[in-house]
Amino acid sequence: MTQRLNLPTDTLQELLEVHTACEREAIVVFMNQSFKDENQDFQKKLLEIIKNNKEGFLQQNEEASAKYCQTKLDQISKTLKESISAGSFSVSGGHKLYRKAMERLQQDYCHVPRKGVKTNEVLQNFLQSQVAIEISILQSDKALTDAAKAIAEEQARKEATERERELLIQKQYEQQQQMEAQDRSLRENIAQLREKLERERENFEKEKERLLEHRLKAQNDLLTEGFSRKAEEMKAEIKHLRNIIEKSKKDKASWISKTLDGLATEATAILSLPAKVIGWGLKGLSSLFK
Repeated sequence: MTQRLNLPTDTLQELLEVHTACEREAIVVFMNQSFKDENQDFQKKLLEIIKNNKEGFLQQNEEASAKYCQTKLDQISKTLKESISAGSFSVSGGHKLYRKAMERLQQDYCHVPRKGVKTNEVLQNFLQSQVAIEISILQSDKALTDAAKAIAEEQARKEATERERELLIQKQYEQQQQMEAQDRSLRENIAQLREKLERERENFEKEKERLLEHRLKAQNDLLTEGFSRKAEEMKAEIKHLRNIIEKSKKDKASWISKTLDGLATEATAILSLPAKVIGWGLKGLSSLFK
């Protein structure tokens, strides 16, 4: 996955899509090589490893984005901070000059490419830190009346509140994206396990049918050669094989469904997926793949 990603990714979705592709490949390899995983213990371990791996990449991606954004913002805001320290805005009409400087800063920051998932958060944190400074500049601006200052101050506070709201909405959206990715991960595991179980059960039945065919031929040969007693002795074995094949075919659907539901229940706990977010219940989950 490291070879396919250049952190920070431009969006969270970009990282999730790469992870989904890598996860699918890992599950295919696991399914092809695993055997005797009767309780899916190894598959559950794989799920946990994949989850931890993804969480690690998510954290690295956020840290890389935050560091890059902060570095760029520090460079872009250097002139503004120097002007504030020099008192360049503590003059008549200074608030208007400050607002224009802030607009230019945000435009310059917006034009920086591939800032990543922390783009808005880093900017909003900076803007929030400037609210008190703006109000101070506003109050010292002799070009404004008291009424104009009050209106401008209220506007600054409203903008700060709106920025907080937008940031919260973004975080909620990113959480939803991650939940949907976990949902897809669970579905992928269930789908591939179902395919594996069906393939294994089919191979089992074919093996028993070949054995039955061999026993029937042997019985027929014994009868042809006049060994009726030995042929009679084979009836019990032949009947047993037929019962095994019949039971396997009869119980196949319910056995696979039970196995898939069991994995879904435990996988949901591993992935920390609430059922109401997934959108489908755990019971009868396997019916989605019939």
